[in-house]
Amino acid sequence: MLSALSTGHKIGILVVAAVFIGFALACSFLLPSLRPEFPGRRVRLFVAVIVLLTAGMLTAVIALAREPKEARGAESASGPATTQPAPSPAPAPAPAPSAGDAAAGKALFAAQGCGSCHTFKPAGSNGKVGPDLDKLAADAAKANRGSVQQYATESIKDPNAYVVPGFPKGVMPTTFGSLGDKKIADLVAFLTSGSK
Repeated sequence: MLSALSTGHKIGILVVAAVFIGFALACSFLLPSLRPEFPGRRVRLFVAVIVLLTAGMLTAVIALAREPKEARGAESASGPATTQPAPSPAPAPAPAPSAGDAAAGKALFAAQGCGSCHTFKPAGSNGKVGPDLDKLAADAAKANRGSVQQYATESIKDPNAYVVPGFPKGVMPTTFGSLGDKKIADLVAFLTSGSK
């Protein structure tokens, strides 16, 4: 976990831990040798300082070791989030995919069993294994990998090129790229028929 933290966060946790450990060592060895009656009448002050240092250490760990917002949101929505690599830069603009037939794409969506993994209202499906395709345009914008059509085409041909956060890599079969450009264009037309 520590390797995932930024240098500033590591230093912050280290400083708070050093203060906490230094106080504990001083109270265990140094102060009792100098003042045998330690803490004596100041036991309430001693307990208050210990409580403050403990709270400070816990606060530092919670605040500085927090997961990024997107990962926390995905984890709460679909269970433990898998570690996702940062999205690679947007690919060079590809030629616009050929216009497909949305009706043929709908039939293909059903025939290929896409609905068993994906939620998509126009297909009447509610699968939860893969991303919600009703949010395709929003996922394409987050991915920053070209237009919605380009993103959908890439996701069918190479599903591991970009994986929506919160979903594991390698779940979608890579065999859909063998459908051919015409069938993929039909699928993309169906998937993007409501997206502009």
